[in-house]
Amino acid sequence: MSKIILCTRKEAEHPFIFLNTKVEINTYEELCFYIYNNTVLISKSSLSEKLFDWIRDELGMPELAAKLTALSNKTSFAQDLLVEILNEGGYYEPDEIKSYIEAWQKYRRLTSSQRKKLKADGYLGYRRYIKAASIYDDILEHSQDIQDNVFLGNVYHNRAVAAANNMDIEDAKIMFLRAYELNGKEESLRGYFIVFSAGNDATTIRQEMHKFDLDDEYFENLMQEIGDSNEDVREMTIYSMLQRAVYNRMNKDMIDYDKRMDIILGQLKDEFREQAI
Repeated sequence: MSKIILCTRKEAEHPFIFLNTKVEINTYEELCFYIYNNTVLISKSSLSEKLFDWIRDELGMPELAAKLTALSNKTSFAQDLLVEILNEGGYYEPDEIKSYIEAWQKYRRLTSSQRKKLKADGYLGYRRYIKAASIYDDILEHSQDIQDNVFLGNVYHNRAVAAANNMDIEDAKIMFLRAYELNGKEESLRGYFIVFSAGNDATTIRQEMHKFDLDDEYFENLMQEIGDSNEDVREMTIYSMLQRAVYNRMNKDMIDYDKRMDIILGQLKDEFREQAI
């Protein structure tokens, strides 16, 4: 659920950047919002003197900075520091902070694979596809220990999304299909056919659909769904751009197809350079 960020405190002259997500923070309120919604992506190592100095010097909150410095030497958990930040300025109500603490207590009771998936999902949401993929791969390396097929299928699905956004089309096809075999979700089957469509003509796509007892109506609906997207291509994820490119290709609109593919390849290069830092 979103929250309107009303900034009542000093705005920093220089933003603090969480390096793993590249998110810039300019106010105490933005810091609280980021913490509340991204705890699984915040490690204790990222809560360093650099952040504490920024809180003191840029936000003008020396008392909070001093509390954090002292607490950092006493606790092993990042969340203890995060709760201290949330409690300081009243951006979140006490009941909201209580819910936050309870949610984190539940998180600690999750299995290692469940915790890793939440972290990978967080990176996926920030389009950090390489980071997300590496965590999903770590889960899948121990898939023999996971008894929940739906959970495992969902891991394969999200790993396929990361692959598709990195234009690893063959891997994306394999993983979407494996996801569907495990979780039985139409969303995974749909993902498979979207990436399958990227390199095949209409006849081949229909033949593949028939293997799953899907008729031509499914094909038409899928193409219509892709074509109905009104989002600006530059605001889409690469996976969404690929959907639009498939639609252009199926309709023999090669000018727009080539244009979209150029954008996709350019963004891929930019994102790879950024994620490699």
